[in-house]
Amino acid sequence: MYYIDTEKLFGFTPIPNDFIDKYAGNIESTYIVVYMYIARHAIKGRLPRAEKIADRFSLSPDTAAEIISFWDSKGLFDKPHKPSYSPSEIAGMQKYNSEISGLISTAGAILGKALGQKEQSTVLSLYDWYKLPVEVITILLGHCAETNHTSLSYIEKIALDWSEKGIKTSEEAEDYLKLYYGDFSKVLKAFGITGRMANSKEKKYMEKWLVQYKLPLELVVEACEQATINTGKVSWKYADTTLTDWHKDGITTVEQAKKHMQEHSVKKNKDVSKPTTAKKPVRVSNRFSNFEEREYNRDELDSLALELLKDGEEHKNDA
Repeated sequence: MYYIDTEKLFGFTPIPNDFIDKYAGNIESTYIVVYMYIARHAIKGRLPRAEKIADRFSLSPDTAAEIISFWDSKGLFDKPHKPSYSPSEIAGMQKYNSEISGLISTAGAILGKALGQKEQSTVLSLYDWYKLPVEVITILLGHCAETNHTSLSYIEKIALDWSEKGIKTSEEAEDYLKLYYGDFSKVLKAFGITGRMANSKEKKYMEKWLVQYKLPLELVVEACEQATINTGKVSWKYADTTLTDWHKDGITTVEQAKKHMQEHSVKKNKDVSKPTTAKKPVRVSNRFSNFEEREYNRDELDSLALELLKDGEEHKNDA
C-alpha cells in the first residue's frame, strides 16, 4: 500500500476565489478565520473537532459547533464515505504491507474467531480509513473483546472517537480507557448510577472536571457525593457549581475541600445568628413634633409616669 503525504505536497492552504468573493467582508471575521483553520487541517487529512476550534480561538464549544454547522449548511464540507474493501484488495494490501497482514491475524485471535471478508474489511478500515496505528487498534479490539462488545458497529464507533481525539500511541489509548471506562464509572457510582455507561451530557461534565480542570478523581467523587447529600437527588449542575468554585479557589484535595466547606458553614451560621439592627423610626416634621426630641432610659420613663400620675391626683383634689 502506498500514499502521498499531502502535507509535504502542499506548502499552502488553497482558498477558492468564489469563497473570498462571496463571504469576505460580508460575514463575521471569526467565521472566515475558522473556515481557513479547518481548510488548513483538511490538507493534513484530519478535520479539527469543535472543542479544538473553541480552544484555539477562545470560543465556547457551542459557538464553534454553530460555525461548523453554518459552513456545512453552505455546502462547503464534503460527506466522505468509508470504503468497503473487496477480497482482492484485502489480499493485495496484506501481501505488500506486513503490518496489515499481522493486524488481521491478531484481530482474529483477540476476537476469538476467523474473520470473514466483512470483518476483515472493518479491521482494515481502522488502519487505512480511521488512520489508527496497529498498537492502538490492538488495544481497542482487546477492550471490545473484554467488555463483550464485539459488534462491527461498536468497534467502528470507538475507532471514530479515538480518531477524532487524535489517539496515536498505546499510552494515549490506555489513558483514554482509564478515564472513560474507569474514572467515569467511579463518578457515576458516586451519584449512585451503576450498570450503564455515561451519556453525552454526563461525559461533558466529567471531561470538564477531569480533563479541562484536571481535578483529582477523589475530589470529583467527593463533590458528587456532597451534591447527592445536599439535594437528595442526582444533580450534575450542583456538583458542577461546587467543582467550579473549588477550581477557582485552587482546591485540589479532599482535605482542602472539607476545610473549605466547614469554614463556609461556620460563616453562614454566624451570618444567620447575627442580630439585626432595629431601624430608627422615621421622624415626621409637623406642628406637633416641631421640638427637640430626647431619648429616655427605663428609669426616667418610670419617674415621668409617677410625676404625671401625681399631678393628675392633685388636679383631681383641687377640683
